[in-house]
Formats: sequence, C-alpha cells, structure tokens
Amino acid sequence: MNYYDTEEGTPQGGIFSPLLCNVALNGMEEMIGKTYPQRRGISPGIHVIRYADDLVVTGKNQDILKGIRGKLETFLHPRGLKLSEKKTKITHIGEGFDFLGFRLRRMKRNLHFNKAGTQETVLIIKPSQKGVKKLKRNICKIINPNKPLPKIISEINPILRG
Repeated sequence: MNYYDTEEGTPQGGIFSPLLCNVALNGMEEMIGKTYPQRRGISPGIHVIRYADDLVVTGKNQDILKGIRGKLETFLHPRGLKLSEKKTKITHIGEGFDFLGFRLRRMKRNLHFNKAGTQETVLIIKPSQKGVKKLKRNICKIINPNKPLPKIISEINPILRG
C-alpha cells in the first residue's frame, strides 16, 4: 500500500472538515429566509436544519421545496458545490426520511401510546435501519472470543457514545 501527501483539500472526518463546510454554507439560511419571508408575522412554513454538510429543508408543499432546491443549487454553484443527486429527494413527512442516522416520520396519533397533546399526528424519531446495521457491523468487528474483555469494552464504549 502506498501513501501520498495531498496537495489540497481536507480529509473527510478531519477536525477542519465541519468548520470549512459551515464557512462555505454560511448565509444559506438567510438566503432562503429572504426568498420566502414572513408575511404579517406568519411563517411560510420553511425550516432549514443543517449539521455540517448534511441538510434538511422542510416546507408546506412540493412546489415550494422544488423552488428552494433551485435556489440552493444557485447558492452552491459559485462555491464549487452541488447537491448530491443520490441523496437529494423531496418526500412527504408521512413517508419519512433518514437524517444523521435517524428515521423521522410523522404518523397518525395513537391514543394508546400518545395520550398527551392535541395534535392529530406525532413525529416519530428512531434509529434508521441503515444506522443500526452499521452499528452492528462495527460491534461485530470488535467482538472476538480471543480478545480480552476489558479491551472489547474499551473499544465498544466510544462507538456506543457516538
């Protein structure tokens, strides 16, 4: 195996990667807020949730979200960035979506489980199947009958903490 020094960029997962991402994406929320401002103090129902390079935009309907997608592409282009076609989709919250290892989905309220509140639906957040499989894979790599138990515990604890 050969290793070569990199001339440019920063390693993914490195300490500077999230910082540089936040610098590059700074102003995105403001741009969306100016494009879809509040009217008479009423929110247009658009929310941006961003964690480093992961992003979710929620909106009241598909037309608004398609417009925001175009605005995001325009925002990203001068920065040399683009939306991932594989990861970018517009979906109804009832179908749900995965974000940062969790599955988010709005479901009809079940009075047996959701007694508090008056809304007709509840937001369910649970670990995504993909995240659970990845966790199991990582743990299986660590557990070995020939490895001492203290070593196994010391290797698993950071994974369980995230």
